[in-house]
Amino acid sequence: MATRHVVRFRVSATPVVNVDAVDGASLDTSTVHENIRKTLGGSGKVAYNGAIDYGGVTDGSPNYLEADGLGVAVGNGDTEFIYIKHTGYAFSSSTVLGAVNLDDIQIYADSEHIANLGPNESWFIPLDGTSSTVSSFTVRRGSSTNIAIEALGLD
Repeated sequence: MATRHVVRFRVSATPVVNVDAVDGASLDTSTVHENIRKTLGGSGKVAYNGAIDYGGVTDGSPNYLEADGLGVAVGNGDTEFIYIKHTGYAFSSSTVLGAVNLDDIQIYADSEHIANLGPNESWFIPLDGTSSTVSSFTVRRGSSTNIAIEALGLD
């Protein structure tokens, strides 16, 4: 019997408008954006060969990576799926989180800054079937404190 490795993913986002309170007329309110009028989202799957090339998990517990000023690798041109999460903590070790940290992390594709993540935010990049010209995906700290991240780069 053959073994197949697949990541199934789902994402959704709800564009909202926040309206400030008006004294004597209304309370603070949030509503779905008046022009978009729906939640945005989708799902899919990515096949990969079973290798965890970057980051990782041991028995369900993450092995934290250290986002420093130079950047920590989370993928390369052969990576099929990348998952990155800002833990909201400074880096202490691969198994222990440090102090609370509210600085952003920065995600790079080679030298191109492609995204920022704040504490507890996560992002994934499905790359299945792409002919990637990117040689490295890295995560850097956004300020002076090295930050603990969770990451998987699957090949």
